Amino acid sequence: MKPTHNPSIADVTDVTPADLLRGAALYLQLHGWHQGSLYADDDPTNPTPAACSQGGIGMAAFGQRIPEHAPTSHRNEWRDFKRASDFFNDYLNLTGAKPAPAEDQEDWEGPSVGDWNDEPDRTAGQVHAALIAAADEFERTHAPLPVLNLPGGENA
Repeated sequence: MKPTHNPSIADVTDVTPADLLRGAALYLQLHGWHQGSLYADDDPTNPTPAACSQGGIGMAAFGQRIPEHAPTSHRNEWRDFKRASDFFNDYLNLTGAKPAPAEDQEDWEGPSVGDWNDEPDRTAGQVHAALIAAADEFERTHAPLPVLNLPGGENA
């Protein structure tokens, strides 16, 4: 693409949470899973550190470590990262992977995805499987509606 080319909406493909969750699973499979922090090292020159589940989602969304700030140049990536992270958190809550609140705890947010990732008995296989299952669930629950061909050529 030439630097002067302004892509149209048709040139841009939306990244779904499922895409990023699968990308995170692949990233962790290739570069390693980590507990205790987003990345296994603090060396910003290492482009592919082992990562936790959130760090893996970040690598899939940004193509690099999660930026410290939300500059406008990363606005879409932050949106996509948040959508995938929020869906993964909801998936873990709905499947019971994370504990549910007591009946009297209306504002209880429960453990974060990071807390879930860092549980002592957690394994890389469990994290990988949960990321893939969440991606499958997103696609199952957010499938595009079929286009109906109505008589007279009008579509619904």
